[in-house]
Amino acid sequence: MHPFPYVLSEVGRADFWSSAIEAYRTPIPKAGTMTAANADAWAEALRNDSEMGVFFGSSNYYAHVARRP
Repeated sequence: MHPFPYVLSEVGRADFWSSAIEAYRTPIPKAGTMTAANADAWAEALRNDSEMGVFFGSSNYYAHVARRP
C-alpha cells in the first residue's frame, strides 16, 4: 500500500475554500449544527476575511493505493 498524505492550506484568500464555504451553507442547518442565519453569518464572515486577506483554512487529505497480490 502506498499512502499519499496532503495538507491543503490557504492563508490570505479563500481561492480553494470559497466554493466549499458556500456549499456548506445548506447542509449545516439541516444537520442541526447551526441555524440558517448563523450559517449565513459564518459564511459571510469567512468571505469577508478572504476579501481582507486574513483568511485561513486547512484540511488533511489521505489517499491510499493498494494492489491485490
